[in-house]
Amino acid sequence: MAERVFEIDKIANFDQDEPQKNYFYETDKTVGAVWCLEPGQEVYIHSHSNVDDMWVCVEGEGVYFPDLENEIPIRQGMVLLAKPDQIHGMRNTGSERFMFVGFAAGNLPMDITRY
Repeated sequence: MAERVFEIDKIANFDQDEPQKNYFYETDKTVGAVWCLEPGQEVYIHSHSNVDDMWVCVEGEGVYFPDLENEIPIRQGMVLLAKPDQIHGMRNTGSERFMFVGFAAGNLPMDITRY
């Protein structure tokens, strides 16, 4: 069961200096990670040509970048999807910690184009 049941609070790791991507599993088709952002930290705007990237907000609030010009307010309980070649990124705009679980599915390893 250790490879099938995961506890977010045991995976999560925050760092005052930079956002943390804490991987908890990877197969040849999917990868999962818990992202931990302190106030003001962000996941840079990027895209992947070969995977769907889904983020599930589990704590805090922030903004989601669906492209280079717009921001969407997000909070706990929201799910965000970026299909291949769709730009995405996130920033913690709240005063508390922000945490989300990310899942990428497709042709791994995933590529990253940073904007």
